[in-house]
Amino acid sequence: MQRVLGGGMRLAALLLAAICLYTGLMLVAYSFPDEWISDNVGAAVGMLTEESNMVGGYANYFWHTGFSITDNLTDIRIYEGLLRGGRSVTDAAMRTDYARYWHGYAVVLRPLMIVLSIVNIRYLNMMGLMALFLVCGWKCRERFGWRTAAHFCGGLLMSFLLIAPFCQQYMSVSFLALAGSSAVLCGWKAVRSRVYEFFLLLGSLVCFFDFLTFPVLALGYPLVCCLLQMIGDGEGATPVWKKTFLLSAAWVLGYGLTWFGKGVVGTLLTSENVLGEILSQAAFRTTGAFYTETGAVDVSIRSAVLINLETFFMGANVGAFALMLLVEGIYAVRKGSLKCWPQALALAAVALWPVVWYCVLQNHSRLHFWMTYKQLSVTVFAASSALRVLSGIGEGGSCRDVQKRA
Repeated sequence: MQRVLGGGMRLAALLLAAICLYTGLMLVAYSFPDEWISDNVGAAVGMLTEESNMVGGYANYFWHTGFSITDNLTDIRIYEGLLRGGRSVTDAAMRTDYARYWHGYAVVLRPLMIVLSIVNIRYLNMMGLMALFLVCGWKCRERFGWRTAAHFCGGLLMSFLLIAPFCQQYMSVSFLALAGSSAVLCGWKAVRSRVYEFFLLLGSLVCFFDFLTFPVLALGYPLVCCLLQMIGDGEGATPVWKKTFLLSAAWVLGYGLTWFGKGVVGTLLTSENVLGEILSQAAFRTTGAFYTETGAVDVSIRSAVLINLETFFMGANVGAFALMLLVEGIYAVRKGSLKCWPQALALAAVALWPVVWYCVLQNHSRLHFWMTYKQLSVTVFAASSALRVLSGIGEGGSCRDVQKRA
């Protein structure tokens, strides 16, 4: 009991320190005058406006399908919000014009805009994201074999990762999903000794940098990598299942309490009821109705789940996912053993996390399905990895070998 309390206090202290750090970073980021960045911000807004070729201010750069919609409308709001616009440093840092989020991306973007245009920032986004993508793919192949690397990379490509560098709205969570995965894959010993702190902080960082886009991407990929590492190390079913739920809970707590923390900090530092806005928004995004020119839109668990499934599993994605499952099924039948099925089921449970998200945030998932569908890449990676476990996840290991070590 004392150990549990000690661990809880340590996690609480870490989260409190993170929220204090976030507040300080936001204040520093907005401390210099607008004149330093106004030209680059104006050019960015002009470019984003020109690129918007869809109703509502959105853009579609590639192939003109639901896969490739970029949120230029929100990107314009992101770049315009980098300017204080006559507000005090505190009001600007707490983004009193859009107070329900942390807007942590400003900590990076605002200094960069002093010397870089949006074109150069997109280049940086592309190079950083692709570098992490290659590192994760290489480490997956090195640790678990080429098939797991194919599942990792294939799942992300099926979510149209390629457009993330062009859309700042998508960039934060995509980057954190890959950064979290690379930390697990490259520094497993260090992560394993502080795994609860790692997932708590990862969830917190997603809340700080990201709007409400497709956050499960930054939970599912690092979590699957973590579970594969555990199974590869010979962990049995009980610790694998325990980590599946507890690490997910740590991530959700980090995300939720950081969001709540923004409400408290924002309310204390400004004259606005930021906490009330956050609570109202959270209630709306779960069950609130919304309307179009033709009337009310069906907001239900069924409609939210189906529209995301229909958007993700169309065209080549269906064939690619079926091929992954077929290949892994053949390997599992030829080389596998049902003794490892409990560990495989833990990974299969992670495959359902996007669906759980859609069920909880029905309104958001139904309204913004054109970006929330990307979370189903977690389903692809987790489900394929579940079958992978049955045939062994080491270079030459088998499921029986893993079970003997467990």
